[in-house]
Amino acid sequence: MGIKNGKVFKLENKAELMEVKKVDSKGRIYLGSEFAGKKLYVIRIFDSLFITDSEEKANEIERKKEEFLREGIEKLFDFLGEPSIEEIKGAVERLRKRKFSSIQM
Repeated sequence: MGIKNGKVFKLENKAELMEVKKVDSKGRIYLGSEFAGKKLYVIRIFDSLFITDSEEKANEIERKKEEFLREGIEKLFDFLGEPSIEEIKGAVERLRKRKFSSIQM
């Protein structure tokens, strides 16, 4: 793999894999003029973003994300066993604190 102008390439065929972009002070990312005026779909996956101009792909990723999370949680419960009521309450409380601490006005 190689990097050129902030883009990561496979060396064998120069296929573009990913671009590195910097977010400005207002939370904006410059994507380039080829996206000007286009409707883009942003899918949040954990603390990451996936951006596509295809509504079909966005919907499929959303569905698969839900399946992935559900299957992952089920496998985790199978591995760990059923959580106690106290463990569930603690997890919910930590999630609430994390969610509300990230809200900035």
